[in-house]
Amino acid sequence: MPESTGRSARAWQLWLALYVACSMVVGLFVSLLVMRSGVGSTDAVLAGGGGFATSFALCLALPAAVRELKRQGN
Repeated sequence: MPESTGRSARAWQLWLALYVACSMVVGLFVSLLVMRSGVGSTDAVLAGGGGFATSFALCLALPAAVRELKRQGN
């Protein structure tokens, strides 16, 4: 594997880990907010999972959107 490909893969793994960590924080925060509203734990877990999934999807879409915006600017 060429050196640049190895660095690129490592950088992608670090970004992916950051996306997962941020999405977990968002999911936990959503779960805590829902729990405070007085609903059951099942609803809180489902809401937190939805928050995690949505946040993770947005994080994955962000690099592609930035790349597309840069391409259109040139």
